[in-house]
Amino acid sequence: MEGKMTYYVDINSGDVTPEAEQNHSPSFRIFATPEQVEELKLMFEQNDADAMSTMRRAQVPFRQYHNSPEDDRYDESMRQIYGKIFELGDEEAKRHIVENGILESKHNPNLREDIENLK
Repeated sequence: MEGKMTYYVDINSGDVTPEAEQNHSPSFRIFATPEQVEELKLMFEQNDADAMSTMRRAQVPFRQYHNSPEDDRYDESMRQIYGKIFELGDEEAKRHIVENGILESKHNPNLREDIENLK
């Protein structure tokens, strides 16, 4: 891990800090270069912009989630963030991401068809 330092990523706030924040939500520990940290911070900034567009979309009556490119962009930006955390994270971070299926495809072949139609 030449040139890499330990950082903590708070998903809720988008903070990437060299020390774990005691008053924030649980953090993921990653090992990254300053350039990789900047890349992750840019991903969080894009995610914030995507979140704002979903809030605007939510104000439109009768526009459903499953027919929303804004929500698709938000979901994709979250997958990219978790992908970067998986790439840089410690074993605990990777295990959490795998166990919760965060990076799995949106399509779940085991999902019942009647439930799939509700989306």
